[in-house]
Amino acid sequence: MRVDNLSNEKIKLITVTLLLVLIGFIFVFSAGSMQALRIGKSETYFFFKQFIASIIGVLTMIAVYRIPLEFYRKAVFVIYLMTLFLLLAVFVFPAINGSHRWIVFQLINLQPSEIAKFTTILYLAHYLDKKQDKLKDFSRGFLPASILLGILASLIMLEPDFGTTFLLMLLAFTLLFVGGINVMHILGAIFMVIPILVTLIMMGDYRKMRFISFLNPWEYKDTVGYQLIQSLTAVGSGGLFGKGLGNSSQKLYFLPEAHTDFIYSIIAEEFGFIGAVIVLILICYIFYISFKIAFMHKDRYKRLLTLGIAFLIIYQAIIHIGVAIGMLPTKGITLPLISYGGSALIFQLGAIGILLRSVKELQ
Repeated sequence: MRVDNLSNEKIKLITVTLLLVLIGFIFVFSAGSMQALRIGKSETYFFFKQFIASIIGVLTMIAVYRIPLEFYRKAVFVIYLMTLFLLLAVFVFPAINGSHRWIVFQLINLQPSEIAKFTTILYLAHYLDKKQDKLKDFSRGFLPASILLGILASLIMLEPDFGTTFLLMLLAFTLLFVGGINVMHILGAIFMVIPILVTLIMMGDYRKMRFISFLNPWEYKDTVGYQLIQSLTAVGSGGLFGKGLGNSSQKLYFLPEAHTDFIYSIIAEEFGFIGAVIVLILICYIFYISFKIAFMHKDRYKRLLTLGIAFLIIYQAIIHIGVAIGMLPTKGITLPLISYGGSALIFQLGAIGILLRSVKELQ
């Protein structure tokens, strides 16, 4: 691809990213205003915090764009240890809504599990490139990577954050497969992990009831099935063209976490099927550009790093949308670049910075 075409890819990537952030502003305000009033804050409370996070995020994106991709290879174990420290540090802070997921600061809460997503990608891109000749060997290829990633996943599970743990494992297995790890080793690990996950679900009363209610939410309409029913109501009532911006009924205290975990439901209600599909197309377009750029790299490390970011964005979007339309159990995964969440938005824009740098290093 010619240099001018690569410049066009960068412009497209920046344009689509900023468009999604703008859509996020609109719906964080639309859905978040009622949520803010409910907790005794100004209706612009969540919008203002998202705006601040976006400024930090854009500055992060610009800074990351200036960092050569080779830097992450050299710093990967320092980044891993820092992530490990932060994941342990969350247990020092008081639980929020029953979970130890945040390190609390004055203006923004840091969520280390967001960092862990990128640490997983950085580590696997480095490992799968460096250990190419050992990847088919279980003890020298698959096992070392599994142990280090398993530690991160276990700490996130203890918070507890089942959704992010699932996303992390899905991302790791994908990169291991693409990177050339023996397929039988990956399948063996999956068959070992599934019973563990099922056991953890069954051991936790709330998780167990949430999973059971996913199969028939109307049987539990007043308890654990409530969120899903309200989300389906929002999506269904939007019709083809939606009720219009700001006219959602479900955000009026009916749908909890409407500005975060269920923002896609509000988009579908206010902008309808067409608006919801446009948002999905924009996210898929980022994946498409990233996927195309990844396979233009002859350097295996850069290819895997770019692919990891691409899969992270699309997997997170699929899980969020799947929950909103009742195809997946409720997991508490945000919609990339759109949902309210300071840490998430900052690190997602940082990830876009890595993608832009990946394009630059092809020029």
